[in-house]
Amino acid sequence: MTVSADEIFSLREHAGARQVGTLYRDAAVVVIREAVLEAILDYSGQDLTREQGGFLLGRVFGDEPQYVVVRHFHPAVEAQGSLGSLTFTHESWAGLTREIEANFPTESLVGWQHTHPGLGVFLSTQDLFIQRNFFAQSWQLAMVVDPRRQDFGFFHWRGGDVRDCGFICVDDL
Repeated sequence: MTVSADEIFSLREHAGARQVGTLYRDAAVVVIREAVLEAILDYSGQDLTREQGGFLLGRVFGDEPQYVVVRHFHPAVEAQGSLGSLTFTHESWAGLTREIEANFPTESLVGWQHTHPGLGVFLSTQDLFIQRNFFAQSWQLAMVVDPRRQDFGFFHWRGGDVRDCGFICVDDL
C-alpha cells in the first residue's frame, strides 16, 4: 500500500483522531490505537518499583516518509527489571515470537516500550543502545512511560538520530 505524505498527515482528520505533540514530515509518523495505548499505560502502572517493558506490534505503510500503526502490545513479562534498567531475556524474545506466530502473523515488530518509574520520559544510554542495535529500522519506535508521573512519550529515527516525536491516537484502524 503506497501512501503519500499528504495522506499521512490527513490521518489527523480520521474520525476520532487526536494529534499529540509535533509530527515531522522527514520521519515516520506514529499512529496508535486508543485501546493499545490504554493497555500499555495500564500495564506500565502495575509495578512502580522497577522498570517493565514490552513490544509494539503493527504495520508500516507508505514510502519515505512512512507511517507506523501500533495495533497491539505484547508485555514482556519475562523481562528482568530494576529501578533503573530493563533486560529483555531470551524468554522475552521467544514469547514474542510465539505470540506473533500464533495471534498476529501479519503484524511486524514496530518497536518497544519500557517504563522509567519516577525518572521521567527520556532514553538513557542503555535505551539508545537497544534502539540502535535491535530497533534500527527507520520506522522502528521506542516508547517510554513514567507511571509515577503519569507521563509518556514516543521516540523515532529522525535525521539519523533517535528523537522524541508526537503521535496520532485513533479510535480504531
